[in-house]
Amino acid sequence: MKRRALVAVAALCGFAALTGCSTGNDVPNAYAAKTDIPTAAAMDPAILDAARKEGSLLVYGEANEATMKPVLAAFQTQYPDIKTSYISLGGTESFQRYLNEKATGGKTADVIVSLQGANFLDLVKRGDIQDFTPPAAAPLPDFAKLAPGVFAMELNPVMALINTTLLPESEQPDSLEALAKMSGDPKLTGKIVTYDGTTEFGYTVNHAYIAKAGEAGWDVLDQLGKNTKVEASAGPMYNKLLQGEYTMSYFQSGATRPLLTGATAKVLNYKFFKDGSPFMPRGAGATTGGKSPNAAKVFLNFLIDKAGQTAGCAGGFAPYLDGVDCPVNLAKVTEQLGAENINIAKWDEALVNDAPAFKNRWKEAFGR
Repeated sequence: MKRRALVAVAALCGFAALTGCSTGNDVPNAYAAKTDIPTAAAMDPAILDAARKEGSLLVYGEANEATMKPVLAAFQTQYPDIKTSYISLGGTESFQRYLNEKATGGKTADVIVSLQGANFLDLVKRGDIQDFTPPAAAPLPDFAKLAPGVFAMELNPVMALINTTLLPESEQPDSLEALAKMSGDPKLTGKIVTYDGTTEFGYTVNHAYIAKAGEAGWDVLDQLGKNTKVEASAGPMYNKLLQGEYTMSYFQSGATRPLLTGATAKVLNYKFFKDGSPFMPRGAGATTGGKSPNAAKVFLNFLIDKAGQTAGCAGGFAPYLDGVDCPVNLAKVTEQLGAENINIAKWDEALVNDAPAFKNRWKEAFGR
């Protein structure tokens, strides 16, 4: 009874309430906010002056408000003259809403922050992203320069999320290949879950996995597909894992990591698989349709500098810059998995061009 009550209380917190729920013995977020946030790279004084005159900034993204809160608060502290608003939308919805609002001449996003690579590439092609390179971009590695005007604010590794009351740590697989071999076990069949590979996030992570694993990766997915259920988003996967409807997930969004504290941490644990933990870039770009183009440039610069990545850690994002300490970042996951196993999803023409055939093959593997 005590265990069931514990799970029930934790489940009520839910995926959306990232930092707003407490069971009495846990902290609301696994990532402690930093107090020594560095100063953002210097912007052109003319851009800064114009941004202050604009006085406002509107940001769209799929991360929930609690995740973005430390980032927005740090930006507001550094730039108090720029009133910042954030609207959390589904990844595809952010782009559709922007295009609709721009077409009607209404107020729309000055910045979009999203994991949706194909949609960002579409905006770049349309001329809807400012071709602007912030000062903070100069030292960035090539993998963080996602497209003209689009830069990675984080590199979030996907993971396996496991209900330890149903599958103790001693029985948990250590790789995606091992999970595929185990997936026919009656204890796991129908109790494994992953993203629908036809959704934008699901497609991007599967595409990144196959890009590295090749045809052998399809063999793994073919085996897993027979015994895996799918969900369209991270929230249902997380809640159903917590409640015991599912035993484990793979390619699970890293956005759930900050939830694994207190009561929840007694039920769920996560693992990075050497052969199945692609890093998913969360891109940020300043739009051409927003009303505050200069404030957008200032915010973009902030996001990709140590100031923004340090603040982002407090919300559960995974920074990649050297010198930004965080429980999960590129350096620590590389140390854990080995450099040869690091797989950063690429935003390129292949991601767009491969989509129809790739999604059809994925549907065959998963019986969709």
